[in-house]
Amino acid sequence: MLLGEEPAPEAARAVEQYLVLTVDHGFNASTFTARVIASTGADPGAAVVGALGALSGPLHGGAPSRALETLEAIGEPEAADAWVRSAVARGERIMGFGHPVYRTVDPRSVMLREVALGLGGGLAARAVAMEEAITATLAELHPEQRLAANVEYYAGVVMATCGLARELFTPTFAVSRVIGWCAHIDEQAGSRRIIRPSARYVGPPPPQPIPQLGEG
Repeated sequence: MLLGEEPAPEAARAVEQYLVLTVDHGFNASTFTARVIASTGADPGAAVVGALGALSGPLHGGAPSRALETLEAIGEPEAADAWVRSAVARGERIMGFGHPVYRTVDPRSVMLREVALGLGGGLAARAVAMEEAITATLAELHPEQRLAANVEYYAGVVMATCGLARELFTPTFAVSRVIGWCAHIDEQAGSRRIIRPSARYVGPPPPQPIPQLGEG
């Protein structure tokens, strides 16, 4: 439907592998959003729509295209060191690297790297060389934490190599993740308990003491 012809078997398989890898991944932002909405008794459609809203953010579902933009901005692996140092000095994130949960290599990235190399082409080869260069610079700049490639880094490479337009990267991610959302929604609905996290005030103190119960 996208290309007007039957895709090559290896391309279809590569996209399928990506979809399988991203069906579910714990309580990420979109999945947690779906569960919170489901816990209110809302219908599954509302929960999926809310999850889609969370997925649309550039730090979540929008990351694969931005990781690919980083590769293009750097250009060649030899320029990665200077580019990364400059970006870190400006306080910018290196898209496609680091993960809020993993403190080591993202196992999904390891598999997608092999998928990308299996597809072949200059983009995959350049991405691998770029990954090594970026990882080395980040290790020097941030020795206290390991900022390795995450799933988004090679996701963009695989989808681009298979002919998917960049604006379809996030929708393709959603096609996969909606299956995981629905499983979470069904499980949450069965608990019949609303998710209500507590909050702790961290703002400025009140201008005058608050009377305690029993005073006056």
